[in-house]
Amino acid sequence: MRRLCCAALALLPFIAMAQPASPTRPSWGAIASSYPAYGYAFEHSTREAAEHEALNQCRRNARKPAGCEVRTTFDRACGAYAQGNFGEWGAAVAPGAAEAAQAAAKQCDNHLPTEPCRVVVRACSPR
Repeated sequence: MRRLCCAALALLPFIAMAQPASPTRPSWGAIASSYPAYGYAFEHSTREAAEHEALNQCRRNARKPAGCEVRTTFDRACGAYAQGNFGEWGAAVAPGAAEAAQAAAKQCDNHLPTEPCRVVVRACSPR
């Protein structure tokens, strides 16, 4: 009996390693805007919660609160939003903040603003 008990104890580390890892919890973020206002959110458990927070933040800052729209969402990643001087915009998602900002600015600049677009927000939700 004692041998059986010791053999079972010796196998415990291998049994524990065979268990699947717990799934990573979602960590949603969102960016909303209505030129020139914007709002953003990160570290939310659902996409809907992140969108709701970003829209509320945008509406508090906007001249036309009804004009706020979600521009991008991201889960365990980074999002960025860039604006031009006449309402042009770009939004992007990438693994890092710098990559997201560069992609958002490039997307905005593709709309041919009279001045280069400016990144106004970048946010990351933890992985």
